[in-house]
Amino acid sequence: MLVRGALIERLFDQRDKRLLILSAPAGFGKSTVLYQFGQRLQQTGARLAWLSCDEADSEPQRLLLYLIGAIERVVPGFGEQVSNLLHSEITLPLEALVDAFQADLQKVEGELYVALDDFHRIRHPGLVSGARYLVERLPKNVHLITCTRFKPRFLYDEPWAFWLKAEDLRLSLAETQAYLLDVRQLELSEAEVELLYRRTEGWITALHLAVLALQRHSDRAAFLAELSGTERNIADYLAEDVLDSLPEDLQRFLEQTSILDEFNADLCNALTGERDGQDLLDRLQGDQLFLIALDDHGEWFRYHHLFAEFLQGRLNKRGDAGRLLHAAARWCEGHDLADRAIRYALRARDYSFAAELLERQGARLVAGNRVYAILAMLKSVPAEVIRDHVVFQIFYAWQLAFEQRFAEAEALIEELSGRLLQGRGKAMHFGMTELLAVTQVLKALVLLYQDKLEACLKIARQWLAMVPENQPVFRASLSCVQAAAYALLGEFGEASKAITVARTCLRVADSEYLNVVTSLIEALICKECGELERGRSISEAARARVERVFGRRSRVGGPLSLAYADLLYEQDRHAAILTELPRATTWRDVATPVELVSRGQLVMARGRFFAGEAEQALEQLDEWIAGLHGPGYERVYAHAIACKVQFLLWLRRPNEAERSCLQLERHLAVLPEGRYPDAHVSLALAQAHLALSERRADKAQAQLEQCLAKQTAEHQRDRRLRLSLLLSVASWRKGNSDKAFALFQSVLEEAWARGYRRLFLDEALWLLPLWEAWSQAEPLQAQGWSGLAEGLREQCRRLAVDPEAFEENQDISHREREILRFVAAGLSNRDIAQAVHLSEATIKWHLHNLFAKLGVRSRTQAVLKGKSMGLLSEA
Repeated sequence: MLVRGALIERLFDQRDKRLLILSAPAGFGKSTVLYQFGQRLQQTGARLAWLSCDEADSEPQRLLLYLIGAIERVVPGFGEQVSNLLHSEITLPLEALVDAFQADLQKVEGELYVALDDFHRIRHPGLVSGARYLVERLPKNVHLITCTRFKPRFLYDEPWAFWLKAEDLRLSLAETQAYLLDVRQLELSEAEVELLYRRTEGWITALHLAVLALQRHSDRAAFLAELSGTERNIADYLAEDVLDSLPEDLQRFLEQTSILDEFNADLCNALTGERDGQDLLDRLQGDQLFLIALDDHGEWFRYHHLFAEFLQGRLNKRGDAGRLLHAAARWCEGHDLADRAIRYALRARDYSFAAELLERQGARLVAGNRVYAILAMLKSVPAEVIRDHVVFQIFYAWQLAFEQRFAEAEALIEELSGRLLQGRGKAMHFGMTELLAVTQVLKALVLLYQDKLEACLKIARQWLAMVPENQPVFRASLSCVQAAAYALLGEFGEASKAITVARTCLRVADSEYLNVVTSLIEALICKECGELERGRSISEAARARVERVFGRRSRVGGPLSLAYADLLYEQDRHAAILTELPRATTWRDVATPVELVSRGQLVMARGRFFAGEAEQALEQLDEWIAGLHGPGYERVYAHAIACKVQFLLWLRRPNEAERSCLQLERHLAVLPEGRYPDAHVSLALAQAHLALSERRADKAQAQLEQCLAKQTAEHQRDRRLRLSLLLSVASWRKGNSDKAFALFQSVLEEAWARGYRRLFLDEALWLLPLWEAWSQAEPLQAQGWSGLAEGLREQCRRLAVDPEAFEENQDISHREREILRFVAAGLSNRDIAQAVHLSEATIKWHLHNLFAKLGVRSRTQAVLKGKSMGLLSEA
């Protein structure tokens, strides 16, 4: 037996109530919970009288006799007074009998619980008032517990009653897992358990019957995939235990409305041709017949999935489903529920009507980000039907794009655009004109995510000039695409102008989705401009909008969370969003481009690395980098490799960092000059980090100054801050302390005021020595930044880097490191001299100095010490 511990505790906490009710449809485990609760009560010394009700017990006198008998088994001698009245020849009113029963209960000492199982079977009309009369007069030590399928007719919102309903009795995922794995001893995977949980929706009898059927099938995966309410065990149970006891008009209503995914009274009336929809829904609610409310107002409902499938199976035998689906489609069309109308038309195989609806409503559905729902519907449409309707092919092009089959999507869009434009001489109705614009938005998106940015901008400009002012949704869409393309080209000024156009259009348009996309791009622009707080504010307002309009776990919020996480990371607030990122980074389609995915991946890797899980973070980063090959990944690959170089240098593995840096140089060398400015900034930072670790401050300074000279635009503040901070370290290492300190203080004040925190903490390995020198030279200036200094030291300690030993290997020159690597490779002094074009005597002199700096006496000791200090890779 599955132990329902949480429910038992809830009931036990309410055990002092006069009446406790367990109310749910058939098969929800009410009697089992009641039995377990009774056991718990008996453990406390309470007495439990149990009566299983039957329809034959409905007559009040008989029910009282059976109640007396049940109580007498635990309270010997109970009921003498009321028994005498029941066996007398005088016919007494029910109230008199209840009063006598109450008088006998008053004599009972200690806690007494009376359980009435299957109380819904008691149907005598006089018991409604009689039951309430009894409960209101119960002694404080006597409590009634009832199990029933229906809401008790005598019960309102009473303070003396506690009520568990179907939603309370549903099994949780953990209980489902316990039942399947522990009670039934089945060897099921986590995915199979979750599938059974979703299909049964916490209905324990369905779960039990599914398990029985599962044991008869050799192909478990196929059975689970096809499990529905038409499965023999489940269908027989529902027919015999639920449906057969209902009047015929209610059965007919259930069958006719079972084709609806969601419904209200008006929609039900449209299907049945009657006007009693609200009355029947109220009755189903009261009888708890697998009806689930979808809103707080009790207007919209759905059936339990298995119950609906069972009813649909019965309906299909009558052949009425097509007519009803068409009526549902017409009703939904008339009530501005276009996606539902299309879904019902497709299910009715009325493809012409569905295509007509899509032509008229498709553009609005795209603007509202309802594309995914449409694509899911089209999966069931035969290929030949899709070929016969241009509108279906337009959405099929979206499907190709979502699957990253960009070349196929682009070719199909070209063909469709040609067909539509050639028909311009004919009267093209307004809906198809809108869809023609939609295809151009899609084409621009496909070009954007293939990194064909100039072609994307050409399409966007061309169609922005053609789309009339009274089409704000499409003007906003094209402006967003345009802004994204400009941003990827590094032209953030132009991107800002495009976003301003989009915002202007959206003031008079109704597209919550485009408002979110616009906010996302604005947040990215803010990040580049160094306006972290403004970007965070925009992101948070958009996230609140997403949750309100689309729901907490909506896919619409995924891309936004990636941009938001990037901003939060810089402010060292990213812990609050880390749990959202794994899910958001798994979406790879035109709605979540790899450019955004990269931000989430880097936030996860950096967050993990600098929290102390360095090796795990590096492994995670390498796993991601392994999939970043081919066109469209140029920028992302550069950012990932630069991050890896930084990680390796923190881990004191300079050889591996050098190889990664060379890999990045070769990657960018073959790309068009000036095409990926942000990637070249990442390369400059990686090269500077490596040069600083090799004590080549002059090289680091030259690289940083050369790159910084190109970052003159107002919007390139984020890049300038990163380059300038590292440049201050290089200048100090080169001996130009005054310049270094002035630059460091300037960057520190500006970046800190703008909300940057990780900028400093992630560079602690290089910044802390500079900080110590600056604080000695400028103690008054440094005094106000003591908190940051401690943060830098804490970051080093978290990654097992001793701040006191920073200078331990700083005296090792680049040439000495190079010679040490040759020594580790087993080369002789002569071989090393030939390799580096120096004399053998010079090599001996370098080795003499190196041994002294390392405190060793032999080549073997030098290699071992070099590895321990991170001068040599362990590989």
